[in-house]
Amino acid sequence: MMTSPTSTASPSELGSSLTTHKIYKRKKSSLGEARIAVVGSESVGKSAVTVRFLTKRFIGEYEASVENKYRHNSQIDSDYVTFEILDTCCKGPEGCAKDDIIRWADGFLLIYSITSRKSFDYVKDLGSKIIDARKCGFPLVLVGNKSDMGHVRQVTRADGQELGRELDCPFIEVSASEDAETVYDAFNTVGRDILSYKRKSRTIFDRVLGGLPSLKK
Repeated sequence: MMTSPTSTASPSELGSSLTTHKIYKRKKSSLGEARIAVVGSESVGKSAVTVRFLTKRFIGEYEASVENKYRHNSQIDSDYVTFEILDTCCKGPEGCAKDDIIRWADGFLLIYSITSRKSFDYVKDLGSKIIDARKCGFPLVLVGNKSDMGHVRQVTRADGQELGRELDCPFIEVSASEDAETVYDAFNTVGRDILSYKRKSRTIFDRVLGGLPSLKK
């Protein structure tokens, strides 16, 4: 498999699709939108995974002190989707578990590095907090990044599969540096789950409204 060239760039060099926000308001997204928060501890490759999906490029170094939000139009199966992707910064006492981020997102990519047991334990706790905060089934995908670095692996594939079962979510190992297809699979999986979740929620809502008596003037 051919390795993409490594380059260094600031997020502002990625184009006009980038906006940066400090506050995330939970304005309801439409059926054709998918708000995804990319979360995980520091140095697991959140930005590399995000930019690989957006641009097909691998960039090896990032400014890790800011959160960045991107918009990206894509197609999942027969659906045209506008992704709004938040590449989070996990510094500070709350890390990635800020309440405004949890309220804002339609779904999450929980990213750890297979070379760091600490990062795996972090997303295990983070995933449980997200599930507890939202109080319902919610689109999550567990992602083990840096699968090309198996020679220094600290987290086995079986560990990832087990955590995926605990969180009741899909599990995918990816390599942002060497395998773009696995990265696309991760985003498309959570995007597909978001669309399915929204359709199901809308159907239930319509049924409830349909069962209510009409108001007469």
